[in-house]
Amino acid sequence: MAKTSIHIQKDFNKPWGGYLKFIENAPCTVKIIVVKKDAALSLQTHKLRAEFWYVISGKVVATIGKDKKHLKKSVLNPGDTIKSPVGFLHRIEGIQASKVLEISLGTFRENDIVRHEDKYGRAPK
Repeated sequence: MAKTSIHIQKDFNKPWGGYLKFIENAPCTVKIIVVKKDAALSLQTHKLRAEFWYVISGKVVATIGKDKKHLKKSVLNPGDTIKSPVGFLHRIEGIQASKVLEISLGTFRENDIVRHEDKYGRAPK
């Protein structure tokens, strides 16, 4: 289970500019997810990890909820963040072509995924 959390630290007082720090000295897996316009990741859950998303570019809709009755959609623009706790349903949909930084906390395995809905036919029926 994910025991570490993301705390964004900002420091833009450097002579060259500054930085955003998301996590420090903690086990995690970091990806940049590229989402095409009008494309969507599966509505999915993970048993072993939580996920944190930071929109780098574009515009996405993030859907997150503890079950299908409690799904909440949020439109995210560059600089926006959102978290999906372990076991929560979640999905990203591209309103525009987008890049999203994903930080996974907990044990990361590509096969730790249960697809509940998928527009490309990858979810069980």
